[in-house]
Amino acid sequence: MKKTIYKRDDLGKIITKDIRTMHKKVRFRNREIEIDRIIKIGRDMDNEICILDDPLVSRKHALIEQEGKEFFITDKDSTNGTFLNNNPVPRDGRARIKSGDVIKIGKTCLEIV
Repeated sequence: MKKTIYKRDDLGKIITKDIRTMHKKVRFRNREIEIDRIIKIGRDMDNEICILDDPLVSRKHALIEQEGKEFFITDKDSTNGTFLNNNPVPRDGRARIKSGDVIKIGKTCLEIV
């Protein structure tokens, strides 16, 4: 016999939370891009998020990566740095990101949803 699981029940809350943590999106200029393993950000046209109109963005500026259930932002030795919630991400280092975080690359802000 199958049991119906409701989002408001305790089991439903646990399942919903697990699903939400497994899928994240980046909100960029009224678009939402699902993070699927790796998202490249920069001025080059081969990036998934291409920021052409911001002169402070490097050609290969940063990466967003998924590892299991966690997500990370990595600065790729950019000229002007990458910021997570107004804190600098170490050059060639990475920081864990979660829903509600804001990534600033040059003058451009990206929101994790």
